[in-house]
Amino acid sequence: MTTQPVPILRGMSFGYLAKRGYYSSPQGLAQVELMAERGVTSVALMASVMQETFHSTRLYQDFHFTPSDYELEKIIDRFHARGISVMLKPMVECADSSWRGNINFPDDNQQIQGRRTDYWDPWFRSLRESVEHYGRLAQRTGCEHYCIGCELLNAEQPVHSKRWEPVVEAAREVYRGILGYDSMPQTLELPEIPAWYRLLDEICVSYYISAAQRPGVSVEEMVANLKPSVLHLRQLAKKVNKPIIFGEAGCRSVSGGAIVPSEYRTSGAYDAKEQANYAEAMCRSFWEEPWWGGLYWWKWDEQQNRPHYEIDPAGSTGWTVLGKPAEAVLRRWFERPERREESLAKTASVAGRL
Repeated sequence: MTTQPVPILRGMSFGYLAKRGYYSSPQGLAQVELMAERGVTSVALMASVMQETFHSTRLYQDFHFTPSDYELEKIIDRFHARGISVMLKPMVECADSSWRGNINFPDDNQQIQGRRTDYWDPWFRSLRESVEHYGRLAQRTGCEHYCIGCELLNAEQPVHSKRWEPVVEAAREVYRGILGYDSMPQTLELPEIPAWYRLLDEICVSYYISAAQRPGVSVEEMVANLKPSVLHLRQLAKKVNKPIIFGEAGCRSVSGGAIVPSEYRTSGAYDAKEQANYAEAMCRSFWEEPWWGGLYWWKWDEQQNRPHYEIDPAGSTGWTVLGKPAEAVLRRWFERPERREESLAKTASVAGRL
């Protein structure tokens, strides 16, 4: 792996499940200015691409869930005008509410001689068409990064590498910027990294790593708890030989939120300090790592009505940070210089001995 440090993306995940029309609305466009004022320099801009169920083979744009190309272009222009880079991130969503990682099909077989079961190939053909469409949009709007998929746990496995090759090739044909994919962490833990990952420029990972075993843990204790993860990812970065970006990372402002940061179903007491401590611990732990390309905090906005986030009158217990202590924590880190010179010198010295 190169010993040169990669730039740090100081990002926010924006617009998950935003309905059509939101990005071009006054409310949607106003978020750009709010992010710029808080030191955000990059945004993961999401667009929902739908399929009916977890076992459907056709992806499509939906008049309710999928933002129009026009509004995507409009808000991308607004981000660029404020000096914020954009990672366009179309995300496959199932209309039956299944998680995209559950998309799966039976293996090819012939229980009836002469009749071949084939679901993956048409699904990948449909995915390729979607990736090509949004790749063109990313190119004509000057998006700096293009994420061709996210958390497609079953689809991203090594067995499908040959199916991914034409998808990546289609993206390359229409898009000239930095190409990536947001992987599930367990896929990066496989003995062999999927071969198609090597066709990408960068690897994102949805990294909701636990930093606590109980509520109310201090920043210092969270940093200590995260140390094994830092060491592990350092070795993993050598294995993939690419920058690693946290395509999603975050913690809810709820008591015990740092124990299982990905948990969205639970209710609990509002605890803004838990979220702020987690943000501080994550940035403090990874900032000086030269292979770490930054993060897109999950998330800037809440587009769904989740009543269990609003039970405590003290505050919303979701992932958003606006108006919470974590906002100031992230802003301080986002406005920080890249990396300390002494840290880079130490890294180069260590790399020279490997």
